[in-house]
Amino acid sequence: MIEGLAEPVRAMLETLKEVTGRDVQFVHKPDLKSLARIRMAGGATAAHVLFYRDENNPLINHVIANECAHLIRLFRAPAERRFFAVANERTQARYREEIRQDIQRLSLIHGLDALRNFIPLWYESVVFQLTRMPPDIMIERWLFEEYPDLRDIQLAALHEQHEKAVSVLSGNIRRMTPGKIYEVSQVMNYVFFRLAGDLLGVRLTGPYEKSRYMLQGEELAIWTAEHYSEDHEGDVSVIDNWARALQLSGWFEWRRFDEISQDPLH
Repeated sequence: MIEGLAEPVRAMLETLKEVTGRDVQFVHKPDLKSLARIRMAGGATAAHVLFYRDENNPLINHVIANECAHLIRLFRAPAERRFFAVANERTQARYREEIRQDIQRLSLIHGLDALRNFIPLWYESVVFQLTRMPPDIMIERWLFEEYPDLRDIQLAALHEQHEKAVSVLSGNIRRMTPGKIYEVSQVMNYVFFRLAGDLLGVRLTGPYEKSRYMLQGEELAIWTAEHYSEDHEGDVSVIDNWARALQLSGWFEWRRFDEISQDPLH
């Protein structure tokens, strides 16, 4: 166990063990990009592995709470209704076709060698955002209502996430990214910060206002607020609606958890 974790987060880790029937191992990983990440148990791995970078940063409590919540929601669903978003040759071919017109333009900016690396990274990033962010909104609401002692940390984490997201709102980054990737990412950010900000009583949509991201984002935010889900099955439904609204439905496919033979994209 990581020293200094907030009591509610310790309780969530215990709930994770109970719901999944698997233990949690803790591994210090100083080069981890995020503060913490859970690798789910499965196959030859008997326990969930919680990698963490900096146990002294109080925001690690929010990251671990979020990671636990995703897995708890998944495993509370009946086994036959546990779904993961996956990528395959078919979904990646659709993605490449839809950004085809951008590839030539971007090859002049990045060069062909660098572009070959960026193309899969853009894809993984936007599909991860699409399949992760709707449940994140639901989880933030759940944390706010069920764990008031974590609200200060929750608010600090939200401000940090907002700062990173807003740093991408520049003409230079937009010019160096496929148009559709950049657009849908900003719309999803708007929806997240609109709803999470309302929940915590802070206004975070200022940088997105008076932009076309706000126009589509506001419509999707209103729909999402009216369709909050309390479980994994609801998450799948909300993700599918976002995918339709953003014209990303062909960029991933759902597979039952017990059918996945490799690491899921999610």
